[in-house]
Amino acid sequence: MTTADETSAATTRRQIIKSGVVAGVGVGAAAVVASPASAAAGDPVIMGAVNNDAGTAETVLVGGSSASPTLALNPPAGRPALQIMPVFDQDVPAELPTGSLAYTHEGDLVIGGKAGTKQYVSTSRWANRTVAIQPKRILDTRALPSSTIYDQYIAAGRSSVDSTGRLRANSFIHLSLSNLSVASTGRAVGVYVNLTVAGTVSAGVLSAYPASTSGRPSTSSLNWWGPNQILSNLVEVQLSALDGRNYCFTIWVNAATSVIVDVSGLIMSNPGTY
Repeated sequence: MTTADETSAATTRRQIIKSGVVAGVGVGAAAVVASPASAAAGDPVIMGAVNNDAGTAETVLVGGSSASPTLALNPPAGRPALQIMPVFDQDVPAELPTGSLAYTHEGDLVIGGKAGTKQYVSTSRWANRTVAIQPKRILDTRALPSSTIYDQYIAAGRSSVDSTGRLRANSFIHLSLSNLSVASTGRAVGVYVNLTVAGTVSAGVLSAYPASTSGRPSTSSLNWWGPNQILSNLVEVQLSALDGRNYCFTIWVNAATSVIVDVSGLIMSNPGTY
């Protein structure tokens, strides 16, 4: 370990000032940790150790290896190894020294990128990834009068299907992907489904939407214009929780029809595990 001011290289006191930014090489500054940090000259900074206050002196981390790190996290039992308190985005400077790190109230992880520019590493939007999966049929209402094969995917509304295998007019059925391991492993936030209507009895509309939606949206995912039609459409639907079950969405129709639902892709918030 060294300091930006070579004349202070022998000092035995170091400090990381509390704020929402963790400073990188050459920066005087800043981390919020479970307890103050400290290090004697040449020693790694150890989070959770007693603070040896060096005032506003800079601490620069250089060199190090897996056997002898320049930064070691050694928190007390039950405490986080490193805790970064959020700051407001406008408080993170546009020119952020390379290696710096900040977490904002808006949910962004910000680093000092190439040439000291402010870069957004990950947000809840950018971290998502669309992943194609082996197509999986999770509903065919034509089978429900005589089979329970799709019951594992039905969260509510099974009684809305009549004895002919049609979803009744102005009725809904709630579906859940909680029994698809890839959905829970990847923490799915959305799904791509191919929606098919068959055996229609009149013109109608089908809407697919998050199960937690308060009030049915005035939108359509699939439309048909008469009886005895077979039509399909690929749609993207946001997932939500419903009565303790995760990864749910709702199918609603305004006219009686059989409904088939095939999953072909997921939008995952934790895609690295898939």
